[in-house]
Amino acid sequence: MKHLTLKVLIFFLCILSISCSEKEDNKLIGQIIGSVAGAYLGSKVGDGMVGNLTTVLGGTVGFLIGGKIVDILDSEEQSDLNNAINQTLTKNPDNVSNKWKSQKNIDTNAEIIPLNSYKIDQNTCRDFTKIVKKGEKQVQEKSTACRDEKGNWKII
Repeated sequence: MKHLTLKVLIFFLCILSISCSEKEDNKLIGQIIGSVAGAYLGSKVGDGMVGNLTTVLGGTVGFLIGGKIVDILDSEEQSDLNNAINQTLTKNPDNVSNKWKSQKNIDTNAEIIPLNSYKIDQNTCRDFTKIVKKGEKQVQEKSTACRDEKGNWKII
């Protein structure tokens, strides 16, 4: 039941994000997705009161981080970075980073560092860190991606 609820929520957020065209809308969607992902990951830690606290904490941290990359990258750069993340997760062993550079802005780049691989419900998953830099701004974010039924990486 939890997995069905999560899939319905992710589907709803994807549809909502497609309909948003303003940068502020995209930032809000990023914050919502970050919050949901953080809460989901937080819920996997501990039971009872500890589990509840980590869920709330994970959701809060995800909300704060989720909108920051939208502030730094435009939609084309976000898409290019996502392609680099997919390549890195597919090809690179643990702790072997990959560099990404924006085609539009010479002062915009990122480093993607895959950390570890494991299984969740028989799906291959990987934790990774991405460090995005644009001029003086820098955002570091730890994320988790899992392969879907078709073998594509999806950030959870």
